[in-house]
Amino acid sequence: MQISRAAAATLSSGVLVPLYINPIGGPDCSGWAPLLNTITAHPSVPFYTIINPNSGPGNPNTQAGPEYQQCIPQLLDKSNVVVLGYVATGYADPSREAGVTTDVNTYGGWATTYRPDGIFFDEVSGLAADFATYQMFTSHARSLRFSFLALNPGAAPEDTAYYNLADLLLTAENFYDDFSPSQLSLGSTTPASKQAVVLHDGPSTPPTSLISQLITTDHLKAFYVTDDVQANNGNPYDNLPTDLESFVAALQAAVSA
Repeated sequence: MQISRAAAATLSSGVLVPLYINPIGGPDCSGWAPLLNTITAHPSVPFYTIINPNSGPGNPNTQAGPEYQQCIPQLLDKSNVVVLGYVATGYADPSREAGVTTDVNTYGGWATTYRPDGIFFDEVSGLAADFATYQMFTSHARSLRFSFLALNPGAAPEDTAYYNLADLLLTAENFYDDFSPSQLSLGSTTPASKQAVVLHDGPSTPPTSLISQLITTDHLKAFYVTDDVQANNGNPYDNLPTDLESFVAALQAAVSA
């Protein structure tokens, strides 16, 4: 299965990629080609890629669109990749509960050739009062044999029990200039080995000192920084970073330092 192959990646830290980009299709899946090439060039680096066809899998109980059917297998075929399906949870709004279950079920019903390895739950409140809701969501996903789960509270959750629900938590998603490593909570109940940071509106060249801090010193599970912008209501994940290859090379060097 894909998770065991991804575990073959020898490095402990990797890259979390919000791949909210249409793969376009064609022989080289041109929308994803820079990422696919970088993954191939760095087989020891784990990549956690989040696919998001339509703010989730699309219409309930349907299969993926043809371009996703063609291109997701190119990710799954990589020995160092985990593919996660995007699901918005609405910050535990009760009106969203049925939709979350439906989205997870829809991914679960995709053909095995392009079915995601796991689920990326977005818009996670992280509140102690909502823990039971997220326990329900993750338990349901596990029951469908999704073997890797991620939660995105965007900051340290209020209740550290959230770390027991998932394999990865996105504990900082922010503008590059607004982030400091001191914002992270790292400890025995908040392990760095389960945390990821995603930053946008960043530099076009790898921020080597920050990579060194987060990866070499703090030993985070995953990091991603892009020069794509959210400023002026932009979408910071509709393009891959300008120099993705150099970023991954710098991260790999930092893990190995």
